[in-house]
Amino acid sequence: MKIRGRLIIAFLFVTIFPLALIAVSYNMILTNQASTLEDDYQSDISSENLLLNPIHILSTATMTDFRDLVHVADTNPDLLIRRDYLDKINSDLSGRFSFIVVHKGGQEFYIGNTKAYHQLNPLPGFRSFEEGYTDTISIDNGYLVKQKDFYLSSHEYAQLFLVTDYSEILPRWRELIRQLMISGALILLGTAALLVVWLYNGIVRPLNILQIATMQIGAGNLDTPVRVNSTDEIGELCRDFEEMRIRLKEMIEERIRYEQDTRDMMSNMAHDLQTPLTSIKGYSEGILDGVANTPEKQEKYLRTISSKANDMSYLVDQLSIFSKVEQNSLPYHFLDFPLDSYFTDCIEAISLDMETKHITMHYENTCPKDTKIHADPEQLKRVVINIINNAVKYLDRSDGNIRIRLSEFPVKQPSAPLYRQLNPDGTPMETNSEIPVPEHFIQIEIQDDGPGIDAEALPHIFQRFYRADASRGSSKRGSGLGLAIVARIIEDHGGRVWADSTPGEGTSIYFTLKETPQTDATENK
Repeated sequence: MKIRGRLIIAFLFVTIFPLALIAVSYNMILTNQASTLEDDYQSDISSENLLLNPIHILSTATMTDFRDLVHVADTNPDLLIRRDYLDKINSDLSGRFSFIVVHKGGQEFYIGNTKAYHQLNPLPGFRSFEEGYTDTISIDNGYLVKQKDFYLSSHEYAQLFLVTDYSEILPRWRELIRQLMISGALILLGTAALLVVWLYNGIVRPLNILQIATMQIGAGNLDTPVRVNSTDEIGELCRDFEEMRIRLKEMIEERIRYEQDTRDMMSNMAHDLQTPLTSIKGYSEGILDGVANTPEKQEKYLRTISSKANDMSYLVDQLSIFSKVEQNSLPYHFLDFPLDSYFTDCIEAISLDMETKHITMHYENTCPKDTKIHADPEQLKRVVINIINNAVKYLDRSDGNIRIRLSEFPVKQPSAPLYRQLNPDGTPMETNSEIPVPEHFIQIEIQDDGPGIDAEALPHIFQRFYRADASRGSSKRGSGLGLAIVARIIEDHGGRVWADSTPGEGTSIYFTLKETPQTDATENK
């Protein structure tokens, strides 16, 4: 629930719910008190009057008794001068905090409660019916007095007074008010407590969890998850915070792996540089010491020194290119140039070095002769050299074959998924349908007949610092940057790169380049 909804519910909960409970509670208390008074006074008592007009309740509380006495006075008045009858009536009235007084001929005839009677002011005298006589009710010194004037059968006048002590009713009224106030206070306190618990669980508790998580992250602990199940804004904030924690943890782990890979790369490159340096030093000393005492030996030594110097230059160049790739500062100069002539010249230049390593180059182009591509010639050459050098490095025999095939894309879909170096955790973003295949692309395949790559290692070969030692032999050292640079350059060209390999038979590296449309080629002529 959203915080706005919680606030609306809290407002309704604070206003409507307590009022409803108070109304129900008040009604129950008033009804109970009214029912008690009805049982005591045998009269219908309104709960509203009980709260608002308790004196009126006194007036009606003994009205039934007074009406019965009035009826006796009207129908059989002589009963009201019989003391046994008056004692019985007075006994019944005492339970309702009342008593009767009878005057006969202006004299006191019967007093139901002498002590209370003397607290009264003198009671009113007899009034004749000719004066517009009615039964009267008055309040006298804390007592409610109901008066009935009548005549006996002997034509002697008499008076009946029903006196009720309302001081016995007022404590009940004060107790009623106290009960109402206590019930209202308890309802308000209970409602507030429930509301505080609800808001705490919905707002304060998630904030406390978030605060603890922040402290944990501040202390460098990224392993404590932020678990909040609410769906409001704070819950969304906690989930965003949890995603941030996971990403931060992944970034730190990636940074740690990167630093470890960098150290491994520097160690490998130090070893790779140490090997040609040792050779250069040894052959140089051989020339200086006169070991190479014939022109043929001197030429052999110098060629070896030159070859090792080229290897060192290549390693340094790889490190420089990788640095630019990491900083996204690799320069590109895109041109439209003929496909066939470019690869013919490139292969001729590489073949000279391959001959010294007993590697035979094979070239095949099934594209039209006038096909042009849109690429950076220098960076494209780096791609080809990196792939070929990577294949040569892992050849496990003294001779080998490398085949370069050019064809219009797509010629065939690889049996294995397409592998690209995109995810920082090393997982490939792949599948044949992931990247839409645009029109006018050329596919280049560079195939070797080396030992091949295991299926487990194949998805990772374009990942930086990765070396498939498990599949190609741990004795082969290297920076692990060659194919990572290849993937980045091809990616920046708008193409894609993938690999297909069969262990024991060889590996094929595929990549695509944009073909210059024929219309553009015609306009450039």
